[in-house]
Amino acid sequence: MSVTTTWGSPRLAFRLHQRTAGRIGSLTRLIRQAAVTAIDDGTERITKSSLDAVRLDHLAENTPPPAITHIRAVGRPVIQVKTP
Repeated sequence: MSVTTTWGSPRLAFRLHQRTAGRIGSLTRLIRQAAVTAIDDGTERITKSSLDAVRLDHLAENTPPPAITHIRAVGRPVIQVKTP
């Protein structure tokens, strides 16, 4: 059994970064819950709708997303965050 998605998309990287407020723990929980759901429901796919259905932890839900200054679309996606 395998769970698949397209992780190389810069748009997906941006969306996940914004959704989890740039917090690695929140991102880990989001992906883990989406993977468990994909296995449980038999689809074995993490989709935009399955990611949207996952309820995030309190901190990610209540922290404004960081300001993004640049996303590189060539090669490995890079997100540069504007620091205060």
